[in-house]
Amino acid sequence: MIILLMILQLQNVLAPADLAEIAAQHFLDNQYSSAIGAWSELFSRMPERGRILYNLASSHFMADSISVADSILLADITDVGEDTLMLARDITSLALAIQENDYAGVESSVYSLRIAVSDGLSPQCGKTGLEAGLNWLDNHDPPEDQQDQNEDQQDQNEDQQDQNEDQQDQNEDQQNEQQPPQISEMTPEQAQAILDLVEDSNQAEDSTGTKKMGHPAGPVW
Repeated sequence: MIILLMILQLQNVLAPADLAEIAAQHFLDNQYSSAIGAWSELFSRMPERGRILYNLASSHFMADSISVADSILLADITDVGEDTLMLARDITSLALAIQENDYAGVESSVYSLRIAVSDGLSPQCGKTGLEAGLNWLDNHDPPEDQQDQNEDQQDQNEDQQDQNEDQQDQNEDQQNEQQPPQISEMTPEQAQAILDLVEDSNQAEDSTGTKKMGHPAGPVW
């Protein structure tokens, strides 16, 4: 306790640049509690510097104060790259969801991380976080209500598929009904009967038995 007070007193007399250097060194030395104290003091002096908040959140994350880190990263941090900030938020949200055994939260974070690393330019921490989230999902079952939702969705998909198949059958039946009937192949007797009818039509006679002049009396084939 005395040592911590001495550190705080020393921080109060240090220049901001020196205090930032000490905070960074504490972080590199895995002395996260000391790093948190130094970054907090520096932020109280320079609240406009979002980078200090980012480093403070990183120190809390490494100190396993995940919820604190998550709340800090939700602040308006303007002087940190958008991609860097979003990746930090995704990883912190994933760690918090795992800590709270929140299956849906892990799924959401994994989805965001999958998008973040899809360009191949994401830092290794993004890929490591994605692998951790996927491994967690593989080793945990979704809650019962989510399983029921998944089953309901599967049933809806199957019903929709059945409806599509029924509609397809109806369309095929309707198409078959609209098609003209196919003429079956004529038998030799039917063909001869038609020829005889044509000959009779072309040789029509009048009441006297003589052949009429002009158009035949029967139909023109």
